[in-house]
Amino acid sequence: MKRYSAQELTSFLRALDDEIEDPLDVILIGGSAAALAYQATRTTLDIDTWNAPFEALAEEIDRARRRSALPVPVEHAGVAGAPSNFETRLELLEVPGVSKLRLRVPEKHDLVLMKTIRGYEHDLETAREIHLKHGLDLEVLVERYLEEMSHVVGDRQTLDLKFLALVERLFGESALARAERAVDRRGR
Repeated sequence: MKRYSAQELTSFLRALDDEIEDPLDVILIGGSAAALAYQATRTTLDIDTWNAPFEALAEEIDRARRRSALPVPVEHAGVAGAPSNFETRLELLEVPGVSKLRLRVPEKHDLVLMKTIRGYEHDLETAREIHLKHGLDLEVLVERYLEEMSHVVGDRQTLDLKFLALVERLFGESALARAERAVDRRGR
C-alpha cells in the first residue's frame, strides 16, 4: 500500500478544500495528525478522522484524488482509544491553502496516548519523535493515562504495559519506576 508524507497529505487536503463548498470541521487523528501537526516524519497509509464528516463527500474526495493525483484513503476511525476529555484540548491546525476545512488535532499528549493504545512499534516511534521535537511532560502523560483512559476497551494489564513501555522509551528507567508506582497505586 502507498504511504503518504506530510507534503502529500497537504497537497491532497488543498485539493479537497478546493472541492468543497461549505466550511467543514474535521478532527484528524493518527499518523496524519502526527505528520501534519507535529512534524513526524513517518509516512501514513491514510487520513483518519475522529468525527465522520467525509461520509457525505465521496464525490468531492474522488475529485480531490484526481486533482492531486494522490489516492489518499480518508476514513472515520471506527475504533480509537482517546483520553476522555481530549476534545476540550483540540488544537487548530493551520495548513497553508486550506480555508474551508477547519482542521483540528489532538494536543500532543493526547495524540501520544492514542498512539500508545495500539502500541505498534511505529506508533511508539512516532510518539518518540513527537517527544523529541515538541517535548512531552511525564506528569501530564501519567495523569491523563490514569484519569482519562480508564474507559478504553482492552485488557487493563496489557494497556498498562504498553503505557509503561512508552514511558521507558521516552523518559528512561527512573521515570519508568515513578510511572509504575503511580499505576500500581491506581490498582489498589
